[in-house]
Amino acid sequence: MSRATGGPQRTLAVKDAPERIVLDLGGGVKMEFVRIKAGEFMMGSGNGEADEKPVHEVTISRDFWMQTTETTQAQWEAVMGKKPSYFKGADLPVEDVSWENCREFMKKLNEKAKEQLEGKTAGLPTEAQWEYACRAGSTGKWCFGDDENKLGDYAWHQGSLKGNTQPVGQRKPNSWGLCDMHGNVWEWCEDWYGVYPSEAVTDPNGPASGKQRCLRGGSWVNAAAEVRASVRLKGFPLNRVRLVGFRVALR
Repeated sequence: MSRATGGPQRTLAVKDAPERIVLDLGGGVKMEFVRIKAGEFMMGSGNGEADEKPVHEVTISRDFWMQTTETTQAQWEAVMGKKPSYFKGADLPVEDVSWENCREFMKKLNEKAKEQLEGKTAGLPTEAQWEYACRAGSTGKWCFGDDENKLGDYAWHQGSLKGNTQPVGQRKPNSWGLCDMHGNVWEWCEDWYGVYPSEAVTDPNGPASGKQRCLRGGSWVNAAAEVRASVRLKGFPLNRVRLVGFRVALR
């Protein structure tokens, strides 16, 4: 239903960059990131929803680091000093946070972890970075391919028969070390929502302006087809929903 063609070709990597980064947020709370090497991939799906088309070539020209899990409630509290989530649990993904809330989180995280970041900046991933990292080289519907019978190994979704969010990192990671890229909570991305280009692009970051921001990944209430790698959702930047969280990218 959502097959893109082509696969990543890892190029333009930053020499001597760390493969993993761990930020110490204090109080025993840490945040782990894995290096995502630069490369190319085919973004979107020719067989998915209308906004997943056209499939187009994207070049990610620089390495970046993606949080290995969705941001947890403990991590949010360590940075913000608040507990906004509807569901409660330190290891559950933080949810019920708006895009604007996430922006404030990034500002405070960059201040709190300035020395540890060593010149890098924390922010939301772009939509292209998110799909590239999610696919991890796969051209199938999900990060592991097209076999829906395997989805339960990787995702908390409607078929998991759980009535709420689940602790992060309990399902299998994709081949690049990222957990929960399918399901659990939708994840905010940096971009304004817009129509895909038809031509090849490098480091796209969406329209210059808009009304709604992009979300990716699906949630615990979504069916298998709705947590595919190419599925897109949009939301107003001030909206707070218990199905929506995020993860951090370092650049």
